[in-house]
Amino acid sequence: MHGGDIYRNNIQFDFSVNINPMGVPQEVQWVLTEAALHANKYPDIIHERLIMDTADIYSVAEDQIVYGNGASEIIMAICHGLQPKKAMLVAPGFLGYSNCLMGACPKCQIVYHYLQEDNDFQLHHNIVEQILVEKPQVLFLTNPNNPNGALIDKELLDDIIEAASTVNTTVIVDECFLPLTGHEKEMSLIYKLDKYSNVIILRAFTKTFAIPGVRVGYAICSKKAQADLLKKQLPEWNLSIFAQMAGAECLKHFDYIDEAVKLIRWERDFLQDELKKLSLKSFSSDANFILFKSKNYDLAKELLEYKIMIRDCSDYVGLDKGFYRIAVKQHNENEGLILALGDIVGK
Repeated sequence: MHGGDIYRNNIQFDFSVNINPMGVPQEVQWVLTEAALHANKYPDIIHERLIMDTADIYSVAEDQIVYGNGASEIIMAICHGLQPKKAMLVAPGFLGYSNCLMGACPKCQIVYHYLQEDNDFQLHHNIVEQILVEKPQVLFLTNPNNPNGALIDKELLDDIIEAASTVNTTVIVDECFLPLTGHEKEMSLIYKLDKYSNVIILRAFTKTFAIPGVRVGYAICSKKAQADLLKKQLPEWNLSIFAQMAGAECLKHFDYIDEAVKLIRWERDFLQDELKKLSLKSFSSDANFILFKSKNYDLAKELLEYKIMIRDCSDYVGLDKGFYRIAVKQHNENEGLILALGDIVGK
């Protein structure tokens, strides 16, 4: 469902998952090695160091922060805690939200706001009217959206949150990819959290620091009551000592993200230019991944013969066969993908 199934495939280049192409920072690698020496101890049950450092970086109250075993655990905690009777999702959009909703509150009605291919899958103002009509208890947004990578217009996002507040909708804004766009400071809701009372922001170290195997993410809530509710849904010791130590080290290395942004911009342009040369339609992206369309419905399967995995997006609500997502990686990897695609298209 999420890509990254390297365990049942012989893969050399995995383009199906969207993590920082620069890989794990060396300092984080060292800390993970050091953490093994502490494996005989329980981790800190309240994640004190992580929460203190996060609160200091973003100038938010410590009691508004919730840490989890990746953002996925927090999404499930949100669904368990809020128990919405109606939820609104964007389509196409991240499948994890519907998965958690169906698991935690199976009677929840899910309504979709459909993005249109002829509008480049951009979010438009008509979502505001739908919120006012549907009156969902929760609205999940991804900024930038997954799988197409488009950022939400700042003014539109404010209008969405304002409309949601009038109908008592909690807006969950998933910003896990936002730092890798280079627009984090101007776009993140974290820096203007005091404006809102109905927002929960999701972040993860998975994408930004390339540590999906460590599993560490967090939520920053607009109200302490929201954070308290989420914490009640989480198990004790939900973060390993590896996750706690790695997360604390990651928070020291935001300069690493700045370097990654430069690489991503350059390589994203390269990939989009090369896809165009192959007559493959790509959609504009601000993120470290690209959505494209092909007439070849077996493209993902055929690339496996080259030991390359891409994300077949035909299981996304709002998409069908022929849509694929690729991560932006290092140049030699991107060149390998383009060469393989060219070989297949040439046939």
